[in-house]
Amino acid sequence: MDIVADSVIRLEEIIHHSGCEETGVRLDVDPDAKTCQYERGACMIASFGGRSAEFVTDDPIRAMTKISFMFGAPLETPGVRSAACAIINVATGFFCLSRVMHACPLASHAACLRELTEKLNGHRVFCVGKIPVLERATGLEVTTNSDDADIILVNNEGIIAPGTGDLVAAWGRRKQIIFLGPSTAGVSRIQQQEHWCPYGKQTPDFIPAPSL
Repeated sequence: MDIVADSVIRLEEIIHHSGCEETGVRLDVDPDAKTCQYERGACMIASFGGRSAEFVTDDPIRAMTKISFMFGAPLETPGVRSAACAIINVATGFFCLSRVMHACPLASHAACLRELTEKLNGHRVFCVGKIPVLERATGLEVTTNSDDADIILVNNEGIIAPGTGDLVAAWGRRKQIIFLGPSTAGVSRIQQQEHWCPYGKQTPDFIPAPSL
């Protein structure tokens, strides 16, 4: 299963006949955004219906598009998959399916890391996507083999990886799977997966001026 493509299909079913499919979505990049500590990359912002949401990626896109651009699209490249996740994030926020649309302030990073580390301590952890802050965390056992893990963590990089859906399908009933950060909020909500972002926000600290 392709978790991004499947989430697009489910979103299409949710918003069918809402009239929102053809409403414009702006994709832009906020170079000043302070991103989640579990994510790496540039902060791509999707704006729709007066709301905004972020997705952190190495392949950001600046464009005017529509939610319907995803429907039936192959979603093969990292850039397009990232854009689809950004649109899912803002759409699920707009329809009040998800409360997390932006990263928490830097002041919350220490508390978030401490609470997550406490949750993970005593368990072997496998990361889908590189999460250096957890690899350096004291007392945390990180494995490079998903077979050996008790808990699987998925971040922004991991959620767009082609094999993540198969991994979730294979281990979802036998291991705890946790999606991390604001970038994974929309897909994890649609997929009804556990999501960790206790200090994430519905709105950014400030509204950046559009570059388009």
